[in-house]
Amino acid sequence: MIGPVLPDRFGPVQALGLAAHSVRAVPAGALGAVAAFAREHGQPFHIHLSEQPAENAACEAHYGRTPTALLDAESGLGPDTTVVHATHLTAADIATLGRTETIACFCPTTERDLADGIGPARALVDASARLTLGSDQHAVVDPFEEIRGVESHERLTSGQRGRFSPAALVEMATDAGYRSLGWPDGGRLDVGALADFVTVGLGSARTAGCLPEQILYAATAADVTTVVVGGETVVSEGKHRLGDVGALLREAIAAVTPADGGHDGAKGETSEAGGADGDRADRPGSVDQR
Repeated sequence: MIGPVLPDRFGPVQALGLAAHSVRAVPAGALGAVAAFAREHGQPFHIHLSEQPAENAACEAHYGRTPTALLDAESGLGPDTTVVHATHLTAADIATLGRTETIACFCPTTERDLADGIGPARALVDASARLTLGSDQHAVVDPFEEIRGVESHERLTSGQRGRFSPAALVEMATDAGYRSLGWPDGGRLDVGALADFVTVGLGSARTAGCLPEQILYAATAADVTTVVVGGETVVSEGKHRLGDVGALLREAIAAVTPADGGHDGAKGETSEAGGADGDRADRPGSVDQR
């Protein structure tokens, strides 16, 4: 049973949504219930979808249909639903996600790191689905790498350049991401919109001489000089208001690391990255890094 309804926002920088890990982790009937609850209360619904072939095989063996077809049958797809990864899709799956205007969240660095595969980004957009970007795991935390990963992966699979324009890639990382999070008033610079934005320095060896449309292909997170969230400056001149982020992370990690330096979670991920099981319910995930 889903608990009491909470407000959809907790101020200018926090919002509430619902998620089911995957079709393997949540029974079909419950999937529909969670999606319906989210829709009834105007909240976004997120779920991992077809990240690895093993997920598809298990779903087809149990339900006789693909994960996408199962979600469609349970009324779990639509403009307020975000399917994370959407890597291994049939032509019918792609058509279904487009027909329902479902959002697909690609996580290129994770899908590359875990050898998941390359999702059909161009085919989904051509079918009228919407793409956004996330990091999922935190082996790499760099929005620029996720952005250009979509284009780079498309080039590898198609043998063609320019599969997405710079403007289309920016839209995936901004407006589409905010809509995925249930924040339609974010992701753009406009009067009355959320005051969320970053500035990128053009003085590094990576960005020197870049035209604005080239920044996506050259910059890294290290080139971000200013971050403003909800009208508040969080990073100024490359420095976070909390202090040295690297040092703070080291201290936090050390506080929860066993004395022998072991990382049980990392061992588990290494095993599964070899192709054993696919999605992991305990893997830290995020659809959009703000």
